[in-house]
Amino acid sequence: MKQSKRNTITFIALILTACSMLIVINFYTIKTLSATRAYVNGESRYSKGHNVATRNLINYLYTKEEEYWTKFKSNISIPLGDKKARIALVNQLDSETIKQGFREGKNHEEDLNDMIWLFNNFKNIWFLKNAIAEWKVGDSLNTELSKIGLKVKQKLDRNELDHNAKIKTLLELDDINKKIGQSEERFSNLLGDGTRKTNYYLLLTNIFFICVIIGCISIYYSTMLQKILKSKQELKQQKEQLEAIIKDLEKTKQDLHTEIIQHKKIIGTISHDIRSPLKYIQLIAKHLSSSTKKAKNSITYKYADSIYKSSSQLYDFTKTLIEYSKIYIEDKDYNQNYYSVYELIENKKNFFEEIALNNDTKIINNTKNTLKSNINIRIISIIIHNLIDNAVKNTQSGIIEIGARANTEKICYWIKDTGTGMSPDIIDYYTKLFQNRDPEKLILSTYGIGLHLVLELLIILKGNITFSNPNNEGTTVTIDINLKENF
Repeated sequence: MKQSKRNTITFIALILTACSMLIVINFYTIKTLSATRAYVNGESRYSKGHNVATRNLINYLYTKEEEYWTKFKSNISIPLGDKKARIALVNQLDSETIKQGFREGKNHEEDLNDMIWLFNNFKNIWFLKNAIAEWKVGDSLNTELSKIGLKVKQKLDRNELDHNAKIKTLLELDDINKKIGQSEERFSNLLGDGTRKTNYYLLLTNIFFICVIIGCISIYYSTMLQKILKSKQELKQQKEQLEAIIKDLEKTKQDLHTEIIQHKKIIGTISHDIRSPLKYIQLIAKHLSSSTKKAKNSITYKYADSIYKSSSQLYDFTKTLIEYSKIYIEDKDYNQNYYSVYELIENKKNFFEEIALNNDTKIINNTKNTLKSNINIRIISIIIHNLIDNAVKNTQSGIIEIGARANTEKICYWIKDTGTGMSPDIIDYYTKLFQNRDPEKLILSTYGIGLHLVLELLIILKGNITFSNPNNEGTTVTIDINLKENF
C-alpha cells in the first residue's frame, strides 16, 4: 500500500515537473520569437531609413532644396539610432541608454525589453553573433553615408560641386547601397536561419516533455487499471465468500428454526405431560391433607401436607422453567403495551398469600395502583415470582413488603422481608456472579436455581440488582431497570 502511494506521488511529481518545463520552455520560445520578430522589423525600418535617406540625398544633390536635406537627416537618424543601441549593448550600458537608441531607430516600445534580453542572452550564439557582425558593417556604411551627406551639404553651400563631382558622389552612394543591401540580406538570413533552428530545437524539447507527460499518464493509468482489475477480482472473490457465508448462515438459521420448533414441542410436552400430572397430584394431596386434618389423623395429615407442599413447589418450579424457556425461544425481544405494575404484584401476592399465612407471614403490596410499565411482562413476572418465593421460604411469623416506583429514567422494584436474612457469603456470591455475568455459572450453584434465573433475566433487561441484610434482620432485594435501555 505504501509502495503504491509512493509510485503515485512519483508519477504526479514527474507530470508536474514536465508540465512546468513545458510552460517555461514555451514562455521563452514565445519571448525568443517575439524578440527575433522585433529585430526583423527593426532591420526593415533600418533598411527603409537608409534607402529613403539615400534617395533624398540624391534629390538634394541635384535640387539643393532644404526639404530633401531635412528628410535625409530624418531618415539617416534611424540606422544611426540602431547603431547607438548596438554600441550601448556591446558596452553593457544602462538599459535606458540602449532603449533610447532603439527608440531613435523607430522600434516599438513594447519590443525593447525583449530585444535587449535576446542580445544579452544569445549574443554568443552563432546566428546572432554573425548577425551582430553584419549589423556593425551596416552601421559603418551608414556612418559613411552620413559623412558623404555632410560633405555634399558643405560643397553645395560653397558651389563647389560640378557635374563630374556629382557623378562621382552618385557612384559612391551606389557602392554603399550595394554593400548595405548585401549586409542587410545576410543579417536577415542569419536571423531567419537562427530562428528556424531555435524553433526546431524547442519543438524537439516540447515533444520530449509531451512524451514524458503522456508516458507518465499512460503508466499511471495502466497501473491504476491493473489495480482496479485486481480489486474487482478480489471483490468477486469476497462476494463469492460472502455468498457462501450467507448460505451457511441461512442453513444455520434453518437449523435453528428447526431446533426452536423442537424446543417448542418439548416445552409443549412438558406443559402437557408433566404439569398436568403434577397439578393433579397437587390437588389430590391438598384434598387428602384437608380430609386427614378434619379426621384428626396427625400422622397421615403430616404426610399428606408434605406431599401437597412438595408437589406445589415442583409444579411452580416446572411452571417457572417453562416460562423461562419461552422467553428465550419465543420472545426475548418481546414488546407490548403498558400494563399495571400494581396488578402484576397483586396477582403474585395473592398466589403466595396462602402459603405465607401457613408460616404466619403477611404480604404487603406497597405499589401505587397508578404505576404502569411496558417492560416485558413475562420476564418481570418470573423475577417477582422467584423473589417472593425466596422471601416466603425464609420468613416465619414476619412481614414481606413488595413495592415499585419509577421516574423518567428507571423503574425500581424492591422486596423486603423480616426473615432469616441472607448471609454475607451468599450476598457476595450473587453480587460477584451478577457482575461477572457468566451465563455458564447461573445454573451450576449450590444455592438453588431461583435467583440464578433472576440474574440471567436481568441481563436480558440490562438491569441491576442489589442485596442488603442490615444486622441480619431479613433481606432487602432491589432491582433497577433503565427505561432507555428497554425502548
